Amino acid sequence: MKPLALSFAAFGPYIKKTELDFADLKGRSFFLIHGATGAGKTTILDAICFALYGDASGEKREAKMLRSSQADLAVATEVSFTFSLGQSKYRIWRSPEQLRPKKRGDGVTLQTADALLYKEPEGTLLVQGYAKVTEYVEQLLGFKSSQF
Repeated sequence: MKPLALSFAAFGPYIKKTELDFADLKGRSFFLIHGATGAGKTTILDAICFALYGDASGEKREAKMLRSSQADLAVATEVSFTFSLGQSKYRIWRSPEQLRPKKRGDGVTLQTADALLYKEPEGTLLVQGYAKVTEYVEQLLGFKSSQF
């Protein structure tokens, strides 16, 4: 699997939408994620793991814990990850269960978790549903999140 692009919003310490373009690596197969303690390095790996499997890269964090505590409720926590596997290219969009403002009236409502998996570049929807996308990814990659 080769990462191509990653974007996430209201995720971990990242309040605003953040986009990473792995094309900037110019074909290098080895790269380093570095920065000061607390800069959000692990969050990048969490975002990739969350997109693929619906959970964090470590056993101590659950998907519900990945929402930024500093983000406005109107900003949805979501991750989009594009990657290639052999000659095929895929894009996953995933959002955890989270509170959001009601569309009508005051207050908040619980938005259920959801996920979509597309075959790119044509944008064909392959599978929808939090658990169904996870199952498809496990078959596609040949390993589970605990092995990530």
